[in-house]
Amino acid sequence: MNLKELNMSNFTIQDIFLQYGNEYVENHKLSDEQWKVFNAIRNCSTKNLGYHICTCKKCGEEYYGYNSCRNRHCPMCQGYAREKWIQKESSYLLDSKYFHIITTVPYELNEIFLYNSKICYNILFKATSESILELCEDSKWLGAKVGITSILHTWGQTMEFHPHIHSIVTGGGLKNNKWISCDKDYLFKVQVFGSLFRGKFLYYLKHEFDNLILNDIDNLKSFNKFLEPLYNKTWITYIEPPKGKAENVIEYVGRYSFRVAISNERIKNVEDGQVTFEYKDYKDNSKIKLMSISCEEFIRRFLLHVLPNNFTKVKHYGLLSNRNKKNNIRFCRLLISRILTNEFVSTISRKFHEFKCEKCGSTNFSYSFQYDIYRLNN
Repeated sequence: MNLKELNMSNFTIQDIFLQYGNEYVENHKLSDEQWKVFNAIRNCSTKNLGYHICTCKKCGEEYYGYNSCRNRHCPMCQGYAREKWIQKESSYLLDSKYFHIITTVPYELNEIFLYNSKICYNILFKATSESILELCEDSKWLGAKVGITSILHTWGQTMEFHPHIHSIVTGGGLKNNKWISCDKDYLFKVQVFGSLFRGKFLYYLKHEFDNLILNDIDNLKSFNKFLEPLYNKTWITYIEPPKGKAENVIEYVGRYSFRVAISNERIKNVEDGQVTFEYKDYKDNSKIKLMSISCEEFIRRFLLHVLPNNFTKVKHYGLLSNRNKKNNIRFCRLLISRILTNEFVSTISRKFHEFKCEKCGSTNFSYSFQYDIYRLNN
């Protein structure tokens, strides 16, 4: 019998949590969601979660492995989930170019986000999607209803808190049962979009005043005064040129959808209570640099990005909204006059974690899950 273990880098988030986690939780209070993620990562692919047996249906050879946690914040559990998602979403691709739009909020709002994450994340999604749909339907720009897939990220390259949304938008849309293609390298002007997004976000945030936890602000007048300077500030938004062929888009979206705050591959050293990791410095021509911080600070930054329970971090709007998604895609494909065939879709669907029997080479296995660790260890 052979024990199949994950191929991990020399240093992992799990190692840091196991070695320095107990000291961290003694000195810091964790939310229920953070506790769940903290324990899931510590126990992932260890005997604490039990094990599974893979039995080759051809020759009967057995293979054993520890169960994974499958938590969406665990860097070791995203590969398989990402590929399953890609295979599902590939059926909704259109033969159209796609745009990448990024919306961010000023750092002055970070504390409000941290204490009111679910409310603020929902407002961020709402303001982003409404701004894109409103401008695209304006005859001054595209003049059609587009499809949007939006993904929430809450971190920057150094794991500091930086809530923002990546939106992938179809480069065309429906109007009066006709497909309207965007013949430019932009859907609308970024300055116009930024101003509209800013106004919508602050409008919805004001209307949530009674539901917000705010430090040093106890009335609506004070809250409005705090927000007033933000109306005159330029909010950073990006609109990238079309992302190319449709088959590249789903890979791109999948990569963004299943990222966590930092991957194990970026961790270069853990020694003497310090973590050294790799990051991309966008202020210096995207140069790759190294940063060292204490393990305590590393854990704190990582746990900043734990999402509220059951919060959906990928949402669809417009033509891709869940209610009419299948019918809209079917109709759009007929109008575009090119249906993505099964052969086309298969070029972007890959088999991950394909496991071959070392004895006979078969890939046909049966699986059973066990929680008696004694057998595995003996």
